[in-house]
Amino acid sequence: MFFQLKEKSVKPLDTYDKISRLVKAILHFECPDHRGQHHILYTANIQLEAYREAKDFYRSHDDPSSALGCLSREAYEQANKKYHQLYTIIRGYMHLSEDNKRDHFNHHFRFSNEKIDKMYSLFEQKQHHDHLKLEELFYERLKEDVAPLLTQFE
Repeated sequence: MFFQLKEKSVKPLDTYDKISRLVKAILHFECPDHRGQHHILYTANIQLEAYREAKDFYRSHDDPSSALGCLSREAYEQANKKYHQLYTIIRGYMHLSEDNKRDHFNHHFRFSNEKIDKMYSLFEQKQHHDHLKLEELFYERLKEDVAPLLTQFE
């Protein structure tokens, strides 16, 4: 009787909340050492710089006449892809950090609402990915799906 608690009304997550949680999860997966540095954007920018350096290094070793040259081209393309995906995720994170634009984002994502709901439901059930050792592959595919949604803001 002394400690009666009021029941909290459970507010359903809107599209803004779902895409925001997905973006944060991608950043936390992409930059696992951010906890030691206490700032996710700082660590993400360090990772972004590492991708840029790898891109520059492999670009200079591109040679279609040798097997290692072809490997360098593939490594360059992969570093370039990862760079652009992470850049887009960082920009999306910065846009989604502004809570006062919630209505704007919900309106903007209204046509992608079903796709975001499916991605979020798969994200919520991530214990299945852990059992099958699919966590890294899951986050790579999640980045591939989320990045095009976030590029619509630019």
